[in-house]
Amino acid sequence: MNQPSPEHLEGRLNAHRKLFIALMAFIAESAEGRAFLDQLGRDSESVSDHEEDPGIEPDGGFAAQKIADDEIQSIVKAALSRAQAVESGKQRRRDTQP
Repeated sequence: MNQPSPEHLEGRLNAHRKLFIALMAFIAESAEGRAFLDQLGRDSESVSDHEEDPGIEPDGGFAAQKIADDEIQSIVKAALSRAQAVESGKQRRRDTQP
């Protein structure tokens, strides 16, 4: 089987990210959904303090975990921003209608 090119993989990852943001923005339209996303954005998969000792030289697992955690928080933040922009747009339309 042929290995996909880096561009192909990047394109697929970007598409997944856009879908996740759109779905999460939709979820954030309800108060329950927004609370869920707020909590998800605060949660952290990364270990902190002395929960787990990575040793003198942390292995790649800790770096991958941090990258994944940062990406989750980035997606949640983008979704909440999009939901807020949609809500602001709806409010502006209501304000301008007679």
